[in-house]
Amino acid sequence: MVVRKYLYPAFNNHPATPTFNDQYAFRPTGSTTAAVITLLQTVSELLSTNLFVSVYALDFRKTFDTVRHATLLEKMAMLDVPDNVYNWFVDFFAGHSHCTNFKGE
Repeated sequence: MVVRKYLYPAFNNHPATPTFNDQYAFRPTGSTTAAVITLLQTVSELLSTNLFVSVYALDFRKTFDTVRHATLLEKMAMLDVPDNVYNWFVDFFAGHSHCTNFKGE
């Protein structure tokens, strides 16, 4: 309900910026298919002028449990959502921890 009522309209009314252009999840028009199409188009364009292209893909399972909460909240703060809704998200993430694991470290 919160996503439909506050976040989707905020995404639709937010002027396009580099901060949100490459994100497809949790957007009203976003999908895995749209992300793959964009990736394919970008790689195809790069291959027209380069011998090879390296692509690094990351799988963010349980995104809200693995994405750095401070970064997510910074991006949400740029959206036009009521303060009480933003504060609700801040409160929600305050009770969850974040840990990054790389090569077992």
